[in-house]
Amino acid sequence: MTLGLLQAEWIKARHMSITWLLVAIPSVLALLGAVLPVNALADSVRQFGPALLNDLSSFAFPQPMLIGLQIVDFLGSVLIVIFITALAGNEFGFDTWKNLLTRFAGHGRLLATKMLYALAAAVVIIVIVPIVFQLGVVVALKSTLGVDVPLGANPGEIQTLAKAALLSWLRLAVAASIGLLATTATRSSGGGVAIAMPWLLADGMINGLGVLGGMWSSIAPYTFNYNLGVLSTYLSGRAGPVTLWHCLIVLGIYTAGFALLAITIFRRRDIAG
Repeated sequence: MTLGLLQAEWIKARHMSITWLLVAIPSVLALLGAVLPVNALADSVRQFGPALLNDLSSFAFPQPMLIGLQIVDFLGSVLIVIFITALAGNEFGFDTWKNLLTRFAGHGRLLATKMLYALAAAVVIIVIVPIVFQLGVVVALKSTLGVDVPLGANPGEIQTLAKAALLSWLRLAVAASIGLLATTATRSSGGGVAIAMPWLLADGMINGLGVLGGMWSSIAPYTFNYNLGVLSTYLSGRAGPVTLWHCLIVLGIYTAGFALLAITIFRRRDIAG
């Protein structure tokens, strides 16, 4: 993976609207999500008195940032899929990869670079969106009620935030890998979205149906949502319903495994044009 290839892919990415919407949309929602509860608290204070301000623990750092990560979990997977399918699908739509790549090994580097940018984009929104939510709470409380948010956090809360950020990143990494594989298999951005979105939805539905038992409980342990939940349990110091190795192997298949499969398909099938 050369510096020139990274620069070329960045030029493409920065001219795509989805690159900037990837950060802008969840950030705007985070800002609205921070202001609305503060306004509701302000209305309650005006109605019932300032005694309600005695407990601001739900607004204290890092609680708002954890809520911001929930926004990333809810919306980020969809945006990452659109981003990676657009970035990879453009190569098929305009046949630009045929002109840029003359060597067999170059195909793998091209797709790996796109995946790298998707993973970097996941880091960006995981960092920015929770910070926007936290700052929104701080500013809204100060401007409406004139109070400061408690900013002290103990090591346990920081660890909880770090674990939540890791799980959010893994969720987005899975979405990126699925989107890349679907786009490579269909040679189309639209085809990639058409496969990846139902895939993400089906995974969540199967995981939810697993509590009903029967066939669903046998399938659920192989969904990424199930294993992200299991990993969260192990990170909390408790034993999960399946072994940690099972969890890591399944998540490894969904992330590195699918990405490598996409690269293999791209190299072997599209080298002939």
